[in-house]
Amino acid sequence: MTDRGEKFSARNLSTAAHRVAKFGGRRNRDVQRDRRVMALANACRRRVNDFNPQEIANTAWAFATARMEAPELFAAIARAASSRLGEFNPQDLANTAWAFARAGIDAPELFAAIADAAPSRLSEFNPQQIANTAWAFATARIQAPDLFAAIAGAAPSRLAKFNPQNLSNTAWAFATAGIEPPELFAAIAGAASSRLAEFNPQDLANTAWAFATARVEAPELFAAIAGAASSRLAEFNPQDLASTAWAFATARDLASTAWAFATARVEAPELFAAIAGAASSRLAEFNPQDLANMAWTFATARVEAPELFAAIAGTASSRLGEFNPQEIANTAWAFATAHIEAPELFAAIAGAASSRLGEFNPQEIANTAWAFATARVETPELFAAIAGAASSRLGEFNPQNLANTAWAFATARIEAPKLFAAIAGAASSQLANFNPQELGNTAWAFATARVEAAELFAAIAGAASSQLANFNPQELANTAWAFATAHIEAPELFEAIVRAASSQLGEFNPQNLANTAWAFATARIQAPELFAAIAGAASSRLVEFNPQNLANTAWAFATAGIEAPELFDRIAGAASTRLGEFNPQELANTAWAFACVDWKNNPGIFTELAYIVVTDLDALDDRELSQLHLASLHFHLEWPDLHRNFRLSKHQQMLQEAYQRQDPSPSQLQRDVATALDRIGWTHVFEHVTEEGLSLDMAQPDTKRAVEVDGPYHYLKRTRVENGATRFKSRVLRRLGWDVAHVPFFEWQALDGEREQDSYLRARLQIMLAASRNM
Repeated sequence: MTDRGEKFSARNLSTAAHRVAKFGGRRNRDVQRDRRVMALANACRRRVNDFNPQEIANTAWAFATARMEAPELFAAIARAASSRLGEFNPQDLANTAWAFARAGIDAPELFAAIADAAPSRLSEFNPQQIANTAWAFATARIQAPDLFAAIAGAAPSRLAKFNPQNLSNTAWAFATAGIEPPELFAAIAGAASSRLAEFNPQDLANTAWAFATARVEAPELFAAIAGAASSRLAEFNPQDLASTAWAFATARDLASTAWAFATARVEAPELFAAIAGAASSRLAEFNPQDLANMAWTFATARVEAPELFAAIAGTASSRLGEFNPQEIANTAWAFATAHIEAPELFAAIAGAASSRLGEFNPQEIANTAWAFATARVETPELFAAIAGAASSRLGEFNPQNLANTAWAFATARIEAPKLFAAIAGAASSQLANFNPQELGNTAWAFATARVEAAELFAAIAGAASSQLANFNPQELANTAWAFATAHIEAPELFEAIVRAASSQLGEFNPQNLANTAWAFATARIQAPELFAAIAGAASSRLVEFNPQNLANTAWAFATAGIEAPELFDRIAGAASTRLGEFNPQELANTAWAFACVDWKNNPGIFTELAYIVVTDLDALDDRELSQLHLASLHFHLEWPDLHRNFRLSKHQQMLQEAYQRQDPSPSQLQRDVATALDRIGWTHVFEHVTEEGLSLDMAQPDTKRAVEVDGPYHYLKRTRVENGATRFKSRVLRRLGWDVAHVPFFEWQALDGEREQDSYLRARLQIMLAASRNM
């Protein structure tokens, strides 16, 4: 060929190239390395201007089909073809486009010229030429909206003449190009559904993939594909298996797909089970992308396939060196999402990822962190590496990446103050782009990690308030919980949450209900209508509540001073048979809550709580022991005859000492009132402690009279409504025989000078004495 190439005619050269295509291809490396073939390519390049349109197109087709690397030849063909496309017939145009796409040759000017030439002649194109042209432009990633629009208009009326590959390729091309004309997809769905028995595995897989990628609702088509594919999965190659599974996992998000499966009596679980069975024994043939996609698919579809996941874990663990960052991150995400325990795989992923984080993009970094946090896999070295890699690149992170990274570190209990500070800065400027879940998760993460970020929380409050109508129950509950936990003042946000939550409470799960109540109680927000609605929603569902939900709900209503006797009756009934499942903190919170609301129905809830909690007192801190002290005190006052046998009675001294250690230091307001009492001659003991351990601000122990100064923390915020703890203490003091005059902070602050203060105190003391005489 080296000597004779110049003597060959254009037709001879084109014919020779065509013969090379027959012997070349992916598997024939000898042909691709043959010097004679390369000489043929050079001869064609030199003579290409002598070729007619068919010879130009056929030569390009031949070298693309043979998978020959001949960039100089393709460049020459591109130049020769671009100036002569008016002479090309439809087959020449389609073959040329197909060849350049297949060979992966970048030729924007040639594709632009084809895109201009083809639309006006599409009526001359046969089905294969239409499909190949669309496939070529999609494969080459060439934007040609006018060409695709022309194809979308020309194809539907001719789909009956399309063979399965033409139908599949056309759908694939439009989905890949991101062009989704509904009329075309509907027509393809109709044409394909009745002919699926003719489709080969790749055609089935590509069609399913295309409709899923384009987010086109075609439930009857998916049902038919499920039926056609299930019995033929042994014929599918790994990529076809992975693509089909992925398509069904993605399509299951479409509203009516499940309906179609039921109507057609073809259930997706059967298809997934068949795919899992077919894939498990062939995983050695899967490349890394297929392995990662298969895991991702079954996790996304929420299909339980433990044997498949176990097989993927075994295969992937030894091959992670071949995985790219996306495949590593997707595999970790899939196993975490599917709640599959695979310690060896996660350990291998941690090792592989740590040294390659510089290659990971932001989503891959965030997804990897999320996966390890979700799977509860302790890998401090990986998280340290992620913190280092992420901190300097947060400007590239989108809202989801930022939220997921913060969530992951908070969930994994990893301290990373520099990372959280950097996330706070990066997030604050992007909050307008955060969706409800991202806002809720970011707030939750910073609250859980106990990271102070006042400016970020203020910005989240502003961004969230206007979006709360779009928040789902968990997002509402998480946001309220986060602001309460972080002790962030956000009254407008809480008011907006009340409005948004009240209409959705029927959709709240037990944890959402409990956390919302807990948040409003902790934040000292007055919301009687919300609490009433929560009581109504929770009462009939307490059997679904776990111990933490029951304890937190009781604690919240008691703390907020909300009277809900029916709810407490039902909590008592739900809790009494399950107290053995409560941890010590939940027992202490529940005991205090029932005492705080003045529970008198029967002593059983207290005796049962005491019987269990007494064995774990060492596990409680002073706050929780204080709660038990007050519960024991309530029990003694209500059922004195039973107190001797009450299990907590033997530990009363320890409980009382813990309670007294919890007393806050005297405030300046308290000292000012004490000074005024001295001025008017009311002698008293400052900070008197009763026999029961209750602290009184100013007291006359002999006459059992006292003055209590009620600061802001005795009230719900922005109200003059006492909280539950203040009411509880006042009630216990009355039961113990004390007369108490209360001095609310807001009344004291309104007084002008010592004369008004003195007059005010004399009046309060007179009211106390009058009330005492009338008892």
